[in-house]
Amino acid sequence: MAHAAGVRLPYSDLPTALTTWVERTLGSVVVSATTQQGGFSPGTAARLVTASGRRAFVKAVGTSLNPKTPSLFRQEIVAMQAIGPLPMAPQLYDVYDDGDWVGLLFEDIAGRLPSHPWVQDEADRVLEAVAELTDALDPSPWPDAPVVAERSREFLSRWDSVLADGLAVPSWVDPEQFAQLARVGLRALAEGKALAHYDLRADNIILTDDRVVFIDWAHPGLAPRWTDTVILHAEMRESVVLPELPDDEAITGFIAAVGGGLWWGSAQPAPPGLPTIRAWQRESALAHLGWVRDRL
Repeated sequence: MAHAAGVRLPYSDLPTALTTWVERTLGSVVVSATTQQGGFSPGTAARLVTASGRRAFVKAVGTSLNPKTPSLFRQEIVAMQAIGPLPMAPQLYDVYDDGDWVGLLFEDIAGRLPSHPWVQDEADRVLEAVAELTDALDPSPWPDAPVVAERSREFLSRWDSVLADGLAVPSWVDPEQFAQLARVGLRALAEGKALAHYDLRADNIILTDDRVVFIDWAHPGLAPRWTDTVILHAEMRESVVLPELPDDEAITGFIAAVGGGLWWGSAQPAPPGLPTIRAWQRESALAHLGWVRDRL
């Protein structure tokens, strides 16, 4: 399944105040900035090299590019500062926020994104790292983290909107049944005490020779231990062989809830700076709904 992508702004087009902050933090002038593709967020995402040879990664966005994305970056700042250093997360050097533009400066990770579609050895490696991440984040080192079931309640309850709007669904989908399953999943989600990344997919993961690093921590929250594993299985399952997940109505309900949120979202106008997201949502929704059918 192809990912959606935001429209990237070259580092050279950032406001002067932001580039000044970057160079002050790194202690040297930036001589190379390589834009990185992938990810939903519009704005700048660039690997930097300074005159002194120091490397870093910067991501930055302003309200003019997308009015909601700066708030997501602020959420990521709080999350990164709360969870502290982890080998499975990038080191955060510094942050910038002038009320309009928000920037985060990270270590530059010399690695690559996993293959997509997924290949077996990389999927196995990432799922092992997710298990280690879950162990590190259960119980949550950020006890005041948002509760996923509360923050995402609207998205995970979209079967009600599908029904109310009379949206067409695949012939094999019973929206009433899927809505009931989603309610079961949402209740189970509310009981979790682990901290989930909650946005795991191939373009939010970097593989190095000795690390698996999970990036873009804009959506973490308290949820069951299985949450991140289920999210990754949904993306991987059409490409590789995966271990069976428990025959648990809570997991099936969560998958149904995500599928409903994606299906309803795919029928809405595309938001500013994210022209490909609706097609991705539809494809991803079909993958989730097909998985629910298989589990039932």
